[in-house]
Amino acid sequence: MAAPPPYTPPDARWQARQMRAETRAQRQQWRAQAQAQKEYYRQYWRGSRRPSFVGPIVLLAVGILALLMEIGQLDPVTFWGWYAHWWPVLLIALGGLLLAEHFLDWHRPWAGRRPFGGIFWLVVLLVVLGIAAHAGRYIGHWQFSGDDDQFFSWMGPEHDNDVQIDQALETARPSVSISNPRGDLTITTSDDGRMHVRAHEMVHRDSDREAQKVFAELKPAVETSAQGAVVTVPQRDGARVDLTVELPAASFATVTAGHGDVTADGLKGGMEVSDNGGEVKLEDIGGDAQGHMNHGDFAAHNVQGRVLVDGHGDDVTLSQIRGTVTINGDFFGDIHLEQIASDIHYHSSMTTLDIPHLIGSLTLDKSDLSISQASGPIRVAAKSKDIDLTQIAGDAQIEDSNGDVNLVAVAPLGNLQITAHTGDVIVTLPENASFTVTGSTSTDEAVRTDFPLKMSTQGDRQMLNGTIGQGGVRLELDTDHGNLELRKGDSASLAVSPPSPPAPPGRPKHFRAPAEPEPVEQE
Repeated sequence: MAAPPPYTPPDARWQARQMRAETRAQRQQWRAQAQAQKEYYRQYWRGSRRPSFVGPIVLLAVGILALLMEIGQLDPVTFWGWYAHWWPVLLIALGGLLLAEHFLDWHRPWAGRRPFGGIFWLVVLLVVLGIAAHAGRYIGHWQFSGDDDQFFSWMGPEHDNDVQIDQALETARPSVSISNPRGDLTITTSDDGRMHVRAHEMVHRDSDREAQKVFAELKPAVETSAQGAVVTVPQRDGARVDLTVELPAASFATVTAGHGDVTADGLKGGMEVSDNGGEVKLEDIGGDAQGHMNHGDFAAHNVQGRVLVDGHGDDVTLSQIRGTVTINGDFFGDIHLEQIASDIHYHSSMTTLDIPHLIGSLTLDKSDLSISQASGPIRVAAKSKDIDLTQIAGDAQIEDSNGDVNLVAVAPLGNLQITAHTGDVIVTLPENASFTVTGSTSTDEAVRTDFPLKMSTQGDRQMLNGTIGQGGVRLELDTDHGNLELRKGDSASLAVSPPSPPAPPGRPKHFRAPAEPEPVEQE
């Protein structure tokens, strides 16, 4: 039997190759194990997460709003105006939904967690849209009103044209309807009993030829009837028409303005204005005056009938009004009223007030309400307002959730009921007044009185009780957290009498007459 060949050990180069191959195989095995573990945990966390119901709710809300705007049930300008003011409420609602999810998952930790990455970007989107809408509300480029008519300058330079229409009316007391989608409107009285329409047309186009074509399309259309007339201005992109209309003094005018200011003076029949974006100024109106506002200020002076203002906007200024004043809506500027001979009714989301007779003035802004020289029964319900009432006669009922109440009463005195949640209550009465008072505040606040009344403590409340003189009127004063003061004042009285009739208005002089174009007669 032959002997086996002698063993020859592998060389060093072969051994190195073998070791490298083994190391590479082990590294690949480690990588495969790490990838499998990573995929396991990924699937585990995906399976443990629960979908949030905030996303579907937001999607439904956006879809409903988009559908309402698309079918014409919701005005986009109105919506973005609302959003510009109230968008922080959406963040509060979103936080409330997330808080509800938190409490739902409180006792179910095994159900898995909810993702919040999408919520973060939703908050960012709401904030960005809110800031943009708020800025756009004041920039107002879309309104193309006032001096801000450079919005359509990209369509070409501005071209101007004047048109005059003189029209006889069939009645001495006509009802005239005027519609102007873009541009200012001024209404005055005519001397000859006819209607005169002067239109100043402004168009942005690249050439005179294009501008002349638009001028012809913008010419106001006038239709007459036995009751009056209808004046309609067509709407074209990159164009506006400023109107000056003279009407018989006994006319009643109904105005629909898209984006532009409306000024009227001297109409004895009355006035109704619907303005989507602009200022409304009415003066020396012999009948009722109505303003339906979407944006802008409303002012009326010397109105012999009633005044109604509704919608939302900025400032409201009324003076020398003989009829009832009614204001409904949220106006985010200042409300100022003077010499209102009849009832005042005001209602907004923050304040409700009723005043039978305002001899002096009323001013209301975001944080303060001031009323001077008014007779009751007065009712005020306000949120987050400091209320200051001076020379108030008759009954008064005041409710304030967060703010101070300071009331100075004069003869003839009435019953006073003041309730405040957080704030001081200070009442000043004539030094010779007769009344019965019950008042209370918390024990950590101060109670002061200039009258000989009894002060006591019941639990966590300080009480003020007693009768001065013959009793007579009753005072009920209560504040949850605030000082309570009852002071002596002067023995003044308020004379309630109607204001003197104003002088008959003459021909207005503060309106600038436009250039006289060639007249165009329409029979």
